[in-house]
Amino acid sequence: MFHHLSFSKNNVTRLTFTIVLVSFLLSTFVSLWSLSIMSQRNARELSRMMAARIYDSISSELNEPVTLSLSMARNSFLIKTLQNEQNVSLEDSVSAIQEYLSSIRNGFNYESVYVISDATRRYYNFDGLSKIVDPEHDEHDSWYGAFLTKHVDYDLDVGFDEQSHDTWAVFVDTAIRDQAGNFLGVCGVGMHMRQSHDLFLSLEKEHRVKILLIDTAGQIQVDTEEDNLLSTYENDLSLSPGGEYIYHDLSGGRIAVSKYLEKLDWYLVVESDGTSERGQFFNVILLNVVLCLFVMVILILTLRIISMRTAALTNASFQDQDTQLLNRRAFEEEKANLTSLALEENYVYVTVDINGLKTANDTFGHAAGDELIRGTADCMRKCLGRYGKIFRIGGDEFAAMLHISETQMDTLKEELNKAVDEWKGEQIKKLSISCGFASSREFPSVNITELIRISDERMYAAKAEYYRTSGIDRRKT
Repeated sequence: MFHHLSFSKNNVTRLTFTIVLVSFLLSTFVSLWSLSIMSQRNARELSRMMAARIYDSISSELNEPVTLSLSMARNSFLIKTLQNEQNVSLEDSVSAIQEYLSSIRNGFNYESVYVISDATRRYYNFDGLSKIVDPEHDEHDSWYGAFLTKHVDYDLDVGFDEQSHDTWAVFVDTAIRDQAGNFLGVCGVGMHMRQSHDLFLSLEKEHRVKILLIDTAGQIQVDTEEDNLLSTYENDLSLSPGGEYIYHDLSGGRIAVSKYLEKLDWYLVVESDGTSERGQFFNVILLNVVLCLFVMVILILTLRIISMRTAALTNASFQDQDTQLLNRRAFEEEKANLTSLALEENYVYVTVDINGLKTANDTFGHAAGDELIRGTADCMRKCLGRYGKIFRIGGDEFAAMLHISETQMDTLKEELNKAVDEWKGEQIKKLSISCGFASSREFPSVNITELIRISDERMYAAKAEYYRTSGIDRRKT
């Protein structure tokens, strides 16, 4: 499934790039066309286009944490970890989630990345278990209770990040649900205000405007002046959801343009003193062209980096670090995918176990045992790798899921035996393995679980024969 997952993510990346690029090009085209008309109009119409450009810039800044948080909530590893949280030790739960959150933090450079389990109310972050959430008695946790009452997929909340010395941050809180829709908890990222503060300041200075983000209750959620955060916006603009830029007259000759940001459920409000210089028209056109080119380049680079990092994180989570084979987690996921399916006619399952690993460890040291493990992996990779997937599922236990014909299976057995016989290490000179092969052609009516059982039994029979013919006491190995 992980190979299909990687393929799917690549498709999503390409589709996202195409949609965003086309949308941006269309938006830029409309902006330029509209500006050519607005050059003959008054400052009110020009202010509306300024708001359009600011909207594009702010959307690019704030949409990334929303997309990342939604991706976290759909992550199968995180869902399974929360489902099994109460069946494993606290230490294992903390270790698993901490490692996952650290990979997100290091991969995307967010200072606040978190998961809250609804079953245990544990608050995990990349440092481990931070606290137990108590929305009824801890005012810092009131957001969690409020989120539960909204019954939404995600919500944006402005508050203090306790993990970063009470820095103001925009938190993207996202509901984690299993396939049946059962609520498991909340995950998300916190984007510190300083990440967008410079962007807002530069736009305000460039266009001589005031930029605000206001929630549906009229509270200021984003402002370059932090003293205004969470205060009530002084002007009554009668804001309502819609896709249009709305023009408003303010007192003192000032004007404002508002735009509803559906994904954030906030309003962009751009205030202006209502004056403009028509001589700036061509500069605005040039800025839009430059911005278009700049965003195209940044978009391509960003999507490529995200795609590469996501693929690397996904592959690392399915890889055994000692042998570079697929690990137990990858094996269980592949097995689960095949459980409900009829096996293909040329499907072959292989079980491999190292003979005498304990003796090698006790006699020559663990370095020798590790060498046997790597040697087994190399032999399997060399002989079986081009026909399917190879897994290390335990200390000295390996498995392979192949698609080969009956003739090929006989050939592969010989090749694998030859590769093992010819193998020589530096710490230890001889390698011995026991194998079990079971094919869907031989057992057409069984499922993957039964095929694995048959293969395991044949491997154990081969191992028993090895110890019988070699005269080695199996209890000492």
